[in-house]
Amino acid sequence: MKKQEIIQAFSDIMYRSKQKTICSFISKDSPESLFSLLENIENKPLSKVQLDQLLILHQQKNISDDFFRYYWLITPTNHFYDVELPVNFKISNENITSIEQLKWGFNRVFIDCIFMFGNIQKGFEILSHMSMEQLEKQYEKFKIDTKQIKCRGKTLAFEEIDKEDRYLISEMACKTLATSKNRNEFIRYVVNSYKKAVEKGIKRPSFKDILEGKYLTKSDAQQMSIFATGETESTELDSIETAKIVATELANRFWSAHQKALINTKLYLSLCNDLDVYVATSMRTKQNFLDMADFCEKVFAQLKRAGITLRYFDPTISAAESHEDKGLIECLMVKSARILIYTTGDRDSYGKDAEAAMALSLGKPTIFYCQKDAKKKKFFKDVHPLSRLVNFQTGVAGGVVACTTDIEVAEILKRIIENKMQYKLMQKPNSFGYYLLQERLTQSIVRVQTNDTLLSTAFWNHYV
Repeated sequence: MKKQEIIQAFSDIMYRSKQKTICSFISKDSPESLFSLLENIENKPLSKVQLDQLLILHQQKNISDDFFRYYWLITPTNHFYDVELPVNFKISNENITSIEQLKWGFNRVFIDCIFMFGNIQKGFEILSHMSMEQLEKQYEKFKIDTKQIKCRGKTLAFEEIDKEDRYLISEMACKTLATSKNRNEFIRYVVNSYKKAVEKGIKRPSFKDILEGKYLTKSDAQQMSIFATGETESTELDSIETAKIVATELANRFWSAHQKALINTKLYLSLCNDLDVYVATSMRTKQNFLDMADFCEKVFAQLKRAGITLRYFDPTISAAESHEDKGLIECLMVKSARILIYTTGDRDSYGKDAEAAMALSLGKPTIFYCQKDAKKKKFFKDVHPLSRLVNFQTGVAGGVVACTTDIEVAEILKRIIENKMQYKLMQKPNSFGYYLLQERLTQSIVRVQTNDTLLSTAFWNHYV
């Protein structure tokens, strides 16, 4: 392979720069002595000592024997993601014997550095002198103990709530029916509405129309909307007694579902030190609750069939005594969970947006489920600037993994739990030195390194 071909081979991960960095190690400005060695690498393999010398001549740190061995001579089976070996590619266990092997090692170094440290140069300077023990200890911070998850025992059983009744634990429903006083007022509301309908000549008004407030003022009817969207049956009310019975039945269903949801919340609090996934969503209608229940069931059943039983916060079976407590509980669950799933839905919601922002700012893997909406996926994957947020502790910029199907969500969860995520390092088109780390299944950008030197300097000065 000639000089120009070598430069081209590395052009996707290295670039020409006035500033000597590890990212500019192979470029048009590299010394001829480097290309002389690399052009003949298959006949005269590149040794660790020679690579050290070339790095020092490029004003970079030399590397430890273990660092050289880990990145260029072995394929680790217990890394925190799936280390891919190129097709028809053999690794020498002593020296670097091909351009492919040299690039494979640098590509791995760059991926690890941008993933763990948010900056390739900074990461290289930290990792390059480490022993094997130190390297493995570093990677352990980013690994999930898959064996522990697969082998752990069962939790206490959660209270079962019929899917048809889960919408009754919504915040609006709780405000309407949470106390016995409110439930009695609700029953009176239905009876009064029935009376108004009869006065207007409607002899057999439907319960759905009653709940929609067709016979009362708009302000009186507003708080009943959650029930109107849920109770789609056209039950006809033919007497005051029937109105009382139907309203009481609905109030009792709420009370049963609400009490079970409160118990479930206590169980979630007891699990906060061992929670795998938090599901962030906004649910206003009965259909929202049904869709979310089905989504959780499908995703986590797929994982269970693969031998992975995850502990996840299901928002359709949990409730709180007050909206203030609800906020505290959700913050705790986000902080405790390993992974967050954000469901886009048909409407924006400050609550779920805040939860996703918290997860990203804590450096947690964050999956956006765009519900078969390719436009929304593209928006979060390629357009919205805040689909990548900075980990406030480390300064590492992390991005969401945008999925369109429950199958994709389940597969991403499986890869995260099994430390089998796959990544591709690239430079932004027509912007050398601007690095993007892409998740391969969804092509989502999960790490970013800017080439704006002022921004980078100001940014890392804050985090040093």
